[in-house]
Amino acid sequence: MDQPTDPLARQLALTSKYKSEFLANMSHELTALTTEHFNLQTARMGTVAEANGRSTLYLGTLSSAVIAIAFIGQASRLGDAFYLFALTLLPPVFLLGVFSYLRLVQTSIEDMVYAVGSFRIRQYFLGLDPAAVPFFPPTDPEGLRKLERAGVVSTSQLQTLLTAASMVACINAIVGGVTAALAVRSLLDAPVPAAAVTGAAVAVALATLFLVHQVRRFRRAAAVVRELYEEESP
Repeated sequence: MDQPTDPLARQLALTSKYKSEFLANMSHELTALTTEHFNLQTARMGTVAEANGRSTLYLGTLSSAVIAIAFIGQASRLGDAFYLFALTLLPPVFLLGVFSYLRLVQTSIEDMVYAVGSFRIRQYFLGLDPAAVPFFPPTDPEGLRKLERAGVVSTSQLQTLLTAASMVACINAIVGGVTAALAVRSLLDAPVPAAAVTGAAVAVALATLFLVHQVRRFRRAAAVVRELYEEESP
């Protein structure tokens, strides 16, 4: 096709061509970002499902173990068979709790990484049309403070206690404490008060260890997340 000879017509043709190319590239970019945002949200759903599944598996195993120990206790009247059965069954349950806790911490960190990626894409969409900003939940510092007052989000350090990992850690610490108390009572023939105090001390120590580990992992992950992107994470 012959090129237009009129300068104005030629300029309009070039402008229309560049505009079409720009719109095509913009469409491809938005499609890619929308797909990535969907993938990130799907990955977040996967972390939540896995956390629920692992928590349910651990609690179900612990419940079955407690029921079995109760039956043995009634049958043996807290004799040697009871202590042998309990000390054989509770350590594997405790190890399962440790493995479940460690994986739950990982899934929480994975969810945080996916959430940051989703928020960054969301911020990009908001930058395309400032008129649409009021229709999205606020993510600026002032908006986050409002959401915190409403109870939607929390920036308190105590929020760490409300995670699935913390739930499993606390229950597993009690399992470890009970195991230690039974071991002291059975192997050392210690009186019941001494065994109870020992078990309580072990449970508190384990719970503290789990909590400190979780806080350190979250802080280290939060620092590394900033390095995953060129700009500071929102």
